[in-house]
Formats: sequence, C-alpha cells, structure tokens
Amino acid sequence: MKNFWYSERSWLRVFTPLSWIVSSLVETRRSLYKTGIYTTWHAPIPVCVVGNILVGGTGKTPLVIWLTEWLIRRGIRVGIVSRGYGGSAPHYPLAVNGQSSCLEVGEENILVYRRTQVPVVVDPNRVRATQYLLEHNSIDLVISDDGLQHHRLGRNIEVAVLDGLRGFGNGLLLPFGPMRESKKRLNSVHWIVSKSEHKVPNLRASVMDLKPLEFVNLASNTVLSTNQFRTKYLGQVRAVAAIGNPESFQNTLDRLQLEVQVEPYRDHHYFRAEEIAGGSSHIIVTEKDAQKIRELPVDLHHVWYLKVEVQFNEEIDDSLASLFEQRGLPLKNTK
Repeated sequence: MKNFWYSERSWLRVFTPLSWIVSSLVETRRSLYKTGIYTTWHAPIPVCVVGNILVGGTGKTPLVIWLTEWLIRRGIRVGIVSRGYGGSAPHYPLAVNGQSSCLEVGEENILVYRRTQVPVVVDPNRVRATQYLLEHNSIDLVISDDGLQHHRLGRNIEVAVLDGLRGFGNGLLLPFGPMRESKKRLNSVHWIVSKSEHKVPNLRASVMDLKPLEFVNLASNTVLSTNQFRTKYLGQVRAVAAIGNPESFQNTLDRLQLEVQVEPYRDHHYFRAEEIAGGSSHIIVTEKDAQKIRELPVDLHHVWYLKVEVQFNEEIDDSLASLFEQRGLPLKNTK
C-alpha cells in the first residue's frame, strides 16, 4: 500500500472525498479536546511530544535520542513515554530495563533506553504512562515518543518530523494515503524537523541528517569505522531492514559505497533465525532491527548494525533553547 501512497497513480484520486471526511473527523476530535469537551490531563512538569503527521520512516526515534541527549547536557532530567508499538507487554504501564524484550516493549523503546539510559515507560495510555513515570522518577521533562494525535495527554511543546524526500505522498489521509492528519496541522506545532532534505515548499523546517558513525558487531561489540568495514567486507555483505522506509537505509549504504541491495521487510517484522543465519556473507542491519535480532538463538558474529547520529544542517542550539524556555523549561547554558 505504501508504494501506492507515494506514487503518481491518478486512480487514487477517487478516494479524495473520503479522505476529506477522515480529515474532518480527525479535526473534530482535536477540537473537542481543545475546547474542553473531551478531557486533557496536564502533567505538573513540561511535556514535549515528538511525533509526525505521516506513517513511519521519518527518523523520529533518532531525533528523540538526540533531543534527550541535548537536554541532558543542559542539566535537564528527562523521562520518556511511548505506547510500545511492536510489543505486547504482560501488563501496563511497564518500565523498560536491561532485561526487557522487544516482544514486550517494542524494539524502538529498547533502542532509546540503551542509547540514553533515561527512564522509559510504555503504555498505550500515555496519560497513565506519564503518571507512572512521575511516581517512580525525579524528572524535569517528559518526552512522548510519538503521540502527536494522543490529545488526552497535554503538552507544552509539539515537534513534528517529516521525510523531506518523500514529502506528503499523494496528500491523502489514512487509509487512502500516508497522512494521519492534514498538512495544516503543521501550522500549530512548535518545531518541524525534516529528515535528509527539505523539498516541501513554503514550510519552515530544520533539516537533519542521519550521519553514519560506525559498524558494531552484535556478538562481540567490535567496532569498525565505515571505511574499515568497507575495506574488509566489500562484496561479502547482505543488508536487511524492517523499518518504515527501507529506502532511507539503502540511500545511506549507497553513500558509504558498500554496493549492497537492501532486502526490505515490513516495519517491525520479527526476523526468524533462518533469515539471519550465517553463511559466507556478513549481514548489515539498522540499529533498530539489531534490538530484535540480538534476541535470536543464532550465532551473531556475522551481523553488524550501523550506528547513526542526528546532525543538523544549521545551528539550532539558541533557537531550540529559546523555545524550551518560552514553553516553561529554563535550560543551563553550556557555552
């Protein structure tokens, strides 16, 4: 279906009136929360929601990691809540820890926890997750990983993440297109971040890039620079990806001149042992997929994940600090 959403197929336009109806329902629901007809719960500390108006593959999780680390460097104690997509916990709310399983809390939340080491709580009810987080931790700010459309949880700051290369696809709302809300929703968020490039006209957005850092072996934790890996294993690798936009992983590997074609799987696919089993090839995966694969009962000495970090194409520290201060969170000056 995603191929249709991002293709120039004119027959999809027959769904435009139905998409308008979906958009109207979404806007009505949001208005009911804004006017107080539906109840919104407000935490006693600031809440920042990092989400998107499109279906997956925008780089939201790397941005959550970057933003968490950015705030920690400024003396802010951060906690994170998430619905736990991709997992099914025995009970909610559930705090993520070093023994958590992807089957319970989802691979993205394990990745965020491992990279940031801040409290992470999963629960489809984000209000309940936030209340649990505050009861069990001393924090200054809650980041809601996704949840831009979860209006029961009040928020001080809204961040929307887009894929600047794919744009808005056919511009239709689910299930006829990739959009969760109409484009005009972006007029009300506080910060728009575009991944890779910014090709959406008349839209104020900061551009972030996912910079490849190094390859890490899943079994031994051996680290190779991208140049070392290419020199050692060129022509001996496979690549698999079960993410929202496998093409973005392909673009990254192409930039690294690894001459490998990514084998795409549906987002959040749980790999079977035989799909990852060894042979003569080394396998490259995303860091998100690595969280699931490390739980498989197979020898993983041939599996490597590519670690990336967010970089911005412009200086954003001052404007971002000003935004947080305006929204009720004073930051320490690290300069």
